[in-house]
Amino acid sequence: MKNWITSLLLCSVLYSTCQAQAQYKTVVFDYEKAAFNEGQPLPAGSYFNLQGEVIPEVELVKIFIHQASSDRLLYEGQWKRSDFSQSNTFLVPVSHKLKADSEYDVRISYYKSTADSSQHQLRTQLFGYLDAYIDQVVVVEKNKIRLNAPISKITNHLNKIVRQGIAYYGNRSAIEFPGFSDLVVSNLRSIRNKDITAGKYYQPDSAASKQGRKYNYAEEQITALKALVHSEVSSIFNTDMAGLYDTRTIRSYRTEKISNIITLNAGYAAVYFNGNVNNLSYGSGFTAGVSFPLGSRIFPSKFFSKTSLSTGVFLRNFKNEQDQTLSGPVVGLPVYAGIGYSLLDFLRLTAGATFLQNTTTAPEGISLKSVSVRPYVGLSLDLNIWLGIGNKSRMSKE
Repeated sequence: MKNWITSLLLCSVLYSTCQAQAQYKTVVFDYEKAAFNEGQPLPAGSYFNLQGEVIPEVELVKIFIHQASSDRLLYEGQWKRSDFSQSNTFLVPVSHKLKADSEYDVRISYYKSTADSSQHQLRTQLFGYLDAYIDQVVVVEKNKIRLNAPISKITNHLNKIVRQGIAYYGNRSAIEFPGFSDLVVSNLRSIRNKDITAGKYYQPDSAASKQGRKYNYAEEQITALKALVHSEVSSIFNTDMAGLYDTRTIRSYRTEKISNIITLNAGYAAVYFNGNVNNLSYGSGFTAGVSFPLGSRIFPSKFFSKTSLSTGVFLRNFKNEQDQTLSGPVVGLPVYAGIGYSLLDFLRLTAGATFLQNTTTAPEGISLKSVSVRPYVGLSLDLNIWLGIGNKSRMSKE
């Protein structure tokens, strides 16, 4: 049995190599017409390469795919110009399988490198927004520092300010702002309800009044918080930034309509008869069957899109420990039915029940008393077959 499983896995590796070379189609974007492949629908159920023209000054191109009329981001990819390259085309591999006969919004954004002066201006502006927000939520009272909002809300707003501030910028390293660290949260905790009465002894040589010295002490705490926030934001400006130059949004673009799809399976499985680990009785053999996906409009999740109802037959009968022949009802071969899960695009793990009939002791025909149900587990290769006439598509653009 181990030899058969090894052979199946080797076949799957060879199959996957062939699939990897063939599964990426090329889709050409026409900027002027705001269409793909001269108005053809986007590929469904397969990965593809999105290609288009760029001017030499463009250093970065980003692709965003959303469900039509929705803010839900399904896929984001980017192309960056390599050093010394003067290419006039970009190419972004889209490793997200679009659903057949569905609509998507596709946004293509073009970025140019920014000058140092522009980055300095952005830094100054962003620091100003952050400082203004901190001054708004951190309040100095007579004897303590108070926060106007929960710490979690403050950090969320600070993160939002940064992300909105750099929304029109990208970087060639694809480094995203991770959000403010636990160090900022800890600093906020330390100044929340902080007693500043000790500040009257702060800078005793100062000409300020005791209350003034308390305010100075509190302001120093707030200044330290701002410096920490600035420091964490500065990491953004250490990347090779590029500013948004142009963007093109294609709304409600349709994918190809594919009908009559059936998945055929060929694999190897084992059936448990009885016994325990030390005295195990089982049968194994090649299988052939079909799978019906559970993923649909009712169950649109990624898990269900990979899960299927699988059924089929073993290609030979079994012998039990009494040397009796175990066949199956109706078709004269062991019949299985179970749940399958796609481990890879081509490899499916299945488990369920096998229906066996002891033909040695059973009377002619089907007798429910002679039919037994035993568990099985197996691996199979998938082959998707399209039935009927070609693909149909329709589309609308804005």
